[in-house]
Amino acid sequence: MLPTIPFAGNIIDSRRELYNILSMAQRTLFNYFTKSPVASSPNSVKEAPKTPETKNQLDETSKLGSKSFKTPTTKSQSKKASEIKTPKNSSNGVKKENSETPSTGKKAISRKRIIEPEDDFELEDSPKEKPEGYLLDSEDSGDEYVPDDNQSDDDDEVSELSESEPATHSEEESPVKARKRKRGDNKENKPNKRILLSSFISGSSKTPTREPMKPVSTPSSSENHSGGGDGEGKTWTYMNFEFLKPEKIRDGKKRRPSDPNYDPRTLHVPEDFLKGLTPAMRQWWEMKAKNYDCILFFKVGKFYEFYHMDAVIGVKELSLTFMRGEYAHCGFPEIAYGRFSANLVDKGYKVARVEQTETPDAMNERVKHMSRPTKFDKVVNREICQVTTKGTRIFTVVDGESREAQGQYLLAINEKENDSVTSTYGVCFIDTSIGTFHIGQFKDDRHSSRLRTMIALYPPVQVLYERNRISKRTKQLLDTSLSGAVKEALAPESEFWSSTSTLTKLAERKYFGEEGLPEVLKNFVGNSDSLGLTADEESELGVRSLGAAIWMLTRCLLDYQLVSLAQFKIYKPIDIELSPDSIKTQDITSRHMILDAVTLRNLNVIDNGCGGLQGTLLHQIDHCSTPFGKRLLRYWLCNPLTNIDSIKARQIALNVLLENTSILTDASSMLLKVPDLERLLSRIYAQSSKGLEGSHPDNRAVMFEEKIYSKRKIAEFISVLNGFQTLQDVVKLIQESSNIASGSEILCNCTNFPSCDPSGSFPDLTEHLNFFKNAFDHEEAEKEGRIVPSAGVDPEYDSALDMLAEVEKDGKAYLRKQCEYFGCKVTFTGADKKRFQLEVPEGAARKANDGYELQGQRKGFKKYWTAETKELLERQFAAEELKNNALLNLRKRIFSRFSDKIDDWSKALNCASVLDVLMSLAKYCQSIESNICTPQFYESSRWSKPYVNIKDGKFPCGSGDFIPNDTEIGGEGPSILLLTGPNMGGKSTLMRQLGLLTILAQMGSMVPASVMELSVVDRIFTRIGAQDDIMAGDSTFYLELCETSAVLSHASRHSLVLIDELGRGTSTYDGTAIAAAVLKELCRMQSRLIFSTHYHTLVDSFKGDPNIGLVHMACMAENEDEEGSEENVTFLYKVASGGCPKSYGFNAARLAGVPRHITLNGAKRAHELEEEVVRRKMFRALFTSENPADIIRQLK
Repeated sequence: MLPTIPFAGNIIDSRRELYNILSMAQRTLFNYFTKSPVASSPNSVKEAPKTPETKNQLDETSKLGSKSFKTPTTKSQSKKASEIKTPKNSSNGVKKENSETPSTGKKAISRKRIIEPEDDFELEDSPKEKPEGYLLDSEDSGDEYVPDDNQSDDDDEVSELSESEPATHSEEESPVKARKRKRGDNKENKPNKRILLSSFISGSSKTPTREPMKPVSTPSSSENHSGGGDGEGKTWTYMNFEFLKPEKIRDGKKRRPSDPNYDPRTLHVPEDFLKGLTPAMRQWWEMKAKNYDCILFFKVGKFYEFYHMDAVIGVKELSLTFMRGEYAHCGFPEIAYGRFSANLVDKGYKVARVEQTETPDAMNERVKHMSRPTKFDKVVNREICQVTTKGTRIFTVVDGESREAQGQYLLAINEKENDSVTSTYGVCFIDTSIGTFHIGQFKDDRHSSRLRTMIALYPPVQVLYERNRISKRTKQLLDTSLSGAVKEALAPESEFWSSTSTLTKLAERKYFGEEGLPEVLKNFVGNSDSLGLTADEESELGVRSLGAAIWMLTRCLLDYQLVSLAQFKIYKPIDIELSPDSIKTQDITSRHMILDAVTLRNLNVIDNGCGGLQGTLLHQIDHCSTPFGKRLLRYWLCNPLTNIDSIKARQIALNVLLENTSILTDASSMLLKVPDLERLLSRIYAQSSKGLEGSHPDNRAVMFEEKIYSKRKIAEFISVLNGFQTLQDVVKLIQESSNIASGSEILCNCTNFPSCDPSGSFPDLTEHLNFFKNAFDHEEAEKEGRIVPSAGVDPEYDSALDMLAEVEKDGKAYLRKQCEYFGCKVTFTGADKKRFQLEVPEGAARKANDGYELQGQRKGFKKYWTAETKELLERQFAAEELKNNALLNLRKRIFSRFSDKIDDWSKALNCASVLDVLMSLAKYCQSIESNICTPQFYESSRWSKPYVNIKDGKFPCGSGDFIPNDTEIGGEGPSILLLTGPNMGGKSTLMRQLGLLTILAQMGSMVPASVMELSVVDRIFTRIGAQDDIMAGDSTFYLELCETSAVLSHASRHSLVLIDELGRGTSTYDGTAIAAAVLKELCRMQSRLIFSTHYHTLVDSFKGDPNIGLVHMACMAENEDEEGSEENVTFLYKVASGGCPKSYGFNAARLAGVPRHITLNGAKRAHELEEEVVRRKMFRALFTSENPADIIRQLK
């Protein structure tokens, strides 16, 4: 019977149990910050939500030598942990706490901290010797945690817990909690005998308080603020650091903020200050000094920690809770990183994820080989593995999924001013979740119309521009048009690279291997440079913007995985004529109707003016089943076709789908199960051996939840395979219905295999999918988080299995020989390094000669090693090592083989996107309850006027019961409609209706009308609504005239122009004169135009013009008194011929609730002005009329 051993107040019944506890301690989660004056106290510890692995278990407080530690139990340790009983009145006992979160009802487990005394401190009950192998850092920095293979098995429960865990200040649910007082402890007001060490941050030693921590009121400022564990008004320690004070702060090169080259991303931290820190805190400050604009998610064990100013932001923005003490500090478990980082990034912060990239064993080995290591060497390495901004999100398994189907772009822009009012822009924008770069350069007008249109079509969430080299006009445009985007100025040359530096770095960094620049990028290189390091003069600004984008991606450690994808496209504004060479490379839809930013806004095509989709045309027609289909639908909507054959091809496809509603329904339902394959293709490539650079720190990161992340990666990969299988099934479903594919050229192209039909573009994925389906056991891999390949899939793994099989075969042959030699049954015995021992019956063992080494014996048997068995053991070890190495990076190799076929996957994806959009339009057509028709297009020539004719057209957006209207412009009739009518009578709605129906028609959709005939519209111009731009200093009237100027400068006879109440922002005479002049000029241009106005003198002025038709919105006026203030107007919302005599403004005033006496006074004054105008007209007529007597009679 072994003696019992007292251990931390517990009774351990065997030395083996003591050994297990020691081993467990070596894997304990340590945290440097436990040395802080208050947080490290036994009476003030931090708690975190309990994971499923630790459910219903309690960490025990133990004394081991001179160490006091807290150990989070895992499944592998749960049995032994349950055997250790803690007496209620033990001096080291801990009261068990089982708080439950309100959202999940799951129990929470304390987040434990460690107190590590230094050697020269006298501690209570301190033994003379320290147990070996316990220290992880020689400088008492035992914070590193190395998870073992048995941890984090139940990823679903952990993930669910992290998603549902409430963020609150309450003590019950806080990840940082005060420790409960020990049960039976009556030592009130007595100091703890244990002396605390220097804290993680400074080195002070204080006696902790016993007060429980209270919620903190969030400071009002995210930088210079007060607050803390005891509430508002506290001054944190970092606020007293001299180098952080506003009057002394400097960047990394010691420049003050007043210096034009000041870099706000860096911070000068004095070396003397760094020398006084603990090793880990020095790591934090060194990283912060180089990334002062980032929030550091600093990994300590299985937790991400915030310190100093970052902690205050964490409390303010994430509702975390401060730990008690003078040093701002808070944190959360690793598994919740995606939720908390996304929250900060959405609010415009930059997030830097810092990981432990070295295990304690590797650290010890490194230090062992150093000649003179310092205390700062004796800490595990940590590195920044990723910097995430609003424009560089890639949505990995650590980050979490994107909630938005539409892209969020990173834009780099630079400018060359041509004169005082016009500029040439170079742009590069990229959706990092997909990885496609768009590069372009274009000249713009004085209103920056092309730039405005680009940012409307590809809305950036982050903008990079060259510091001090962008005009005030452009900067103002970016600030006003992209008020919600993050703007960042980059230093010329060093950050915003020159074109030569960009091309040089592309070549030096080997992004594209030995293949060199992709073909698209070669278009930007000058012909005179054989080395390809000089940009073409017409592309220099675009290449420079590409360099700025790559610099930002490099800082975020994303450059290799995105640039090496080699997905580059040339961006040209849609109003720039394509060159003959580029036309050859484009498909049939390369020419599009121009919808500029003003038109997209005024017609509510993709945005309702409040940043949402409700009420927009996009919202009305979007019935797509897939995210990649939604993105293509938005592109089609913003780029309607101008080629009649292409429009008709889409119309035919739409009609074919509507004739086969059962297949349409089945195919749509199948596509609903398909994930966002476009983004997942990029993500799988990034996780392959090709997409992640070998030196990337993520390859070295020690992740506590690695098994969960591995399961997620495999689950994503399997979902991608299943998604492409579904696309293949949809295509086969349509192929089985011969009348669908044969009836439409587009459907034939999208759904037929090239091997079956030369016009088909959908690649046959059967062979690829079968390979990956049989490459490994999907169910087992998803369950275990590890891929074990089938035979013939991975040569390295197959070679290892062959070696193992050969060892087994040779072992059996050797055993047979030994059985013959000894004349009895001989077997192998032993485990691990003692395998291949020959077990011989004792009676036959006398035959063993000098070649047999006795290794042990048991009753009736002896164990021997021979030279042959030693060789077998060595071969076994070598084969097992080869097998383990093959499995180590097998997932990356499997993903690489998948990415090798990315061209086929992309082609299938493109075809599925087109099919999804066509089905979405078909479902939109099915949803229209009123008349519906297929628009008819006719060619217009120089001898015939462009026209549009709509019968019973309805407004396509919204759910209201809109009145149908006829609209006919051009052709044999007038090209201009001068529209009048009462306020609120529907004039603006009629104009928007015409614009939206035209867009729908030219994107190939049916429209809500009984008839629609038109010639192709090349561009839609709008001047609708009233708004100013305070930030830019532009008045409402000025903006109206800017929009009108664009119409006069760029409209053609094939354009559609919609102008609503031009001139209302100035005096009546000026407004009338401007409106009349513009109307006259547009009449000369013969564009199709609806011109609405309340200036009734215009009706009189253009009454006899044959090119202008007078129409109005009909209404009925009742109870109209002499003054007009009591009129009751009924709006009919129908277009009628002729002009409207009045605008009935006082009816609108009455409906708006304007007091009656005000409307009475106003109506009286209006009546007087109208009479005065009439008298003036008649007075002029006296001198111009041939019959003055008639005029005199009218006056009487």
